[in-house]
Amino acid sequence: MSESDGSCIEKSSFESAREFYDQWLKTYTATTGRLVDMPAVGPAREKSEKMMKGFSTFVNLYTAGMDTNSHFQGVFMEAMRKVKEKTAKDMKGEISPERYKEFYNIWIDTYSETFKDFSKSGNCASDMGKLNSTLMDFQEYNREMLEENYLKPMNLPTKTQIDEINKELYSLKKTMKELTGQIKALEEKK
Repeated sequence: MSESDGSCIEKSSFESAREFYDQWLKTYTATTGRLVDMPAVGPAREKSEKMMKGFSTFVNLYTAGMDTNSHFQGVFMEAMRKVKEKTAKDMKGEISPERYKEFYNIWIDTYSETFKDFSKSGNCASDMGKLNSTLMDFQEYNREMLEENYLKPMNLPTKTQIDEINKELYSLKKTMKELTGQIKALEEKK
């Protein structure tokens, strides 16, 4: 197998994975995705809607993660191609520690530069924004389900209740500080 065959296999393997993922997403959207969007009916309607929202939230997170992973894989493949181009001639024959160190430096510099360029791109910012947004949605859904299904039935305080208590406590401390200052001012006037 020649060098060009190796890069062709790498590229086709990467493209095959991307095609498989794209096909999976289309199939999901056409089948299960439609079920998730369908309105729930019956006595368990509210619970069914929440469960479907959770499933949809998970799929959105998975999709964002796969898109991000796919883009990083593309950058990785590009960096690998660049290293191969820069070192193909130099790596023939006997490899000494000095040549290995040169290869290592080329490898580090090329990967660093390629990933740095990608991290500055709008594509990377968009991927990270979408991934973080879907992750926050997923975490919020899980928190709501934890509160509703475990904390409330067990009479334990929820995050919302704790947040409200903290706001009230802050307000009380602030009022107390103001009143203490007013009392001191009145005592000094006497």
